[in-house]
This record gives sequence, C-alpha cells and structure tokens, in this order.
Amino acid sequence: MDESRETRSGGVTGAKGRPTGGLRASGAVAWLLVALAVLAPTWAVAADAVAVLTEIRPGTGEVRIKRSEDADWTAPRALQGLRPGDQVRVTADGRATLAFTGGAAQSVTAANSPFTVQAARGQTGTDRAKGLMAGVTQFLLGQPKPPTYQALSVRAGGPAPRILAPRDTRVLPGPLVFEWAGPPRPDYAVHLMGTQGMVWEQGGVPRRPLPYPAAAPPLVAGGHYSWTLDIPGQASQQAQFDVIPEADAARIRAALADLAAPSPSGDGDSPLAIMRAGLFFEEGLYAEARRELMVAIAQDPDEPTLRQLLGYVYDRVGLIDLAAQEFEEADFLTSRKP
Repeated sequence: MDESRETRSGGVTGAKGRPTGGLRASGAVAWLLVALAVLAPTWAVAADAVAVLTEIRPGTGEVRIKRSEDADWTAPRALQGLRPGDQVRVTADGRATLAFTGGAAQSVTAANSPFTVQAARGQTGTDRAKGLMAGVTQFLLGQPKPPTYQALSVRAGGPAPRILAPRDTRVLPGPLVFEWAGPPRPDYAVHLMGTQGMVWEQGGVPRRPLPYPAAAPPLVAGGHYSWTLDIPGQASQQAQFDVIPEADAARIRAALADLAAPSPSGDGDSPLAIMRAGLFFEEGLYAEARRELMVAIAQDPDEPTLRQLLGYVYDRVGLIDLAAQEFEEADFLTSRKP
C-alpha cells in the first residue's frame, strides 16, 4: 500500500493491516470534518433499482459497471443501485455480488461476465428468509448519498476523548461493551444511569473496550439508559441507549438465524456481514451494526461495501468525521487500480 493510501484511511485498520484509527492528525494538527451538503432522501436511482452491489472484490482484475444508457464502463460505488439493463463486468479472479429486491443474490465472476441485470428475481427457500433478504436489500438501496465534507485543520493537542458505542442506539439484551476514543491514559471513569438513578460506575479505567460486568445490576429489557465518560481536566462525554424489549430481541435473533442459512438458489450469497449489519442498522441497533462491520473489516479491510455501510452508521450516531473517513476509504477502494 502506498503512502497516499495511509493518509486517506478511516477509523479502522486499513489494507495490509496498517492502523488508521481515530481522527487523523499530523503532529499537533487534527482534522475536523464538517458536512457541507444535506443528506438526500435516497440515491437518484433508488426508485427503480432492482439490485444493490454488496461486494466489490477486484482481486488482480477489476470490477466495472455500465449503465443501460451509457457507452462506457465505469468504476462502481459501494452499495450502488442497479437497474434492469445495467451490466456488471468482472475480470481475472475478481468477484462482485448483487442482492436483488426480490430476495435473490447473484455472484458475478469472469466466467459469467458481463452480467446483465434483469427484473427483480426471487429465490427458493422459506418465505421468511426471502422476505428478509428483500427487506434488507430495499433498506440498503434507500440509504442516502453520502454528503460532501470539507477538512478544516485546527491546532490541537490530539484527538479529544469521545464516546463511540453504545451511542444514541438501541441494543440487544445481554452483554454490553462500552467503547470510546481518546488518548491512552489509565484514569477514565464510566458512570451508567437509569431512570431510577445511578446503576453502576467504575473509575481508573484505561482506554480499551469495557464490558459491563456480569456482577453489576442487570439491564432491564425495554429500559432507557445514559452513560457518562469522565476524563480528569476535560469535559464529560455522555450518550444514551435503549435496551429493546425481549419480544423484539427474539424476532431479530430469528432473523439473524435466517440470514445465516445459505441461499438455495445456487446464485451465490450476498456477503453475510453486510446483510447482518443492514438488519441491525434497519432496526436502529447501530452499536451492533458497528461491531459487526468492525469485525468484518478486520478480516477483509479492502472491501469497500463494509466501509460504506460503516460510514452510514457513524453518520447516524453523529460521528461525522469518522463517517467521512469511511466514505472516503470506500471511494478509494473502488477507484484504485490492481
């Protein structure tokens, strides 16, 4: 990976395992990213799109698309919607995966390239699994176009501490992990509040993921909570989350089990992490979606679709600079040459 890639990368591990986390900084200069455009309600093609790109893996070749009305092949966008008549071309050992609004999935390789998108197709299998795939695909197609950002350099001593997760999200009942960014120091303090007051607190905590202790008071399904991150000499950070009711949790866990089942269509599955994260995102489980995507990116840092969806998650919870970094990384990964 060249040096230009290193300076472009976002808030997780970059390609070839090079760390890129947090707010980018050069010496004492941190970067503040400010949104310049309001999110549009949908992609321009979302109204008549019948498929969405859920995997773009060029390998030693390339992945390109051609709109039905265009003469030229172009680099795709992550989570790009495709209409009937659009084509996908893959060369060498590359691969692309499409999810259709009818619930089917299609893998495109050099062997079946160029592939022409037809009307939405369903897949065999249970109606529940088919409907679930279709619903997540429609949700992904409906995501807004990423806004335009401008980087403003400001003099600072380093990235300020701030809460990453759970942050303005719903969470599943069960294990919970508190995560934040900031300088490495051993004296962070975490305080958890419920509707009845203080639930749990712990001081002298280093900057690393902090699991909610099993011995602490159990969190109530359907309950509303807020937590505070305290740093000596700096302003406290606060975020809120809701534990979803058990009935909703059971429904979502059943849906996750359906997504894990292989597609019987033989066309190839949409990447599981994208479908799972899309389901979490649709349900307002942003912390769960972030965790799913972070694990997937650690295993496959060069997949732009993972980065794009993570950008949407960060944007939704107000981490605008991290969202911009992930959108930028997704663009870089789709446009680079092998």
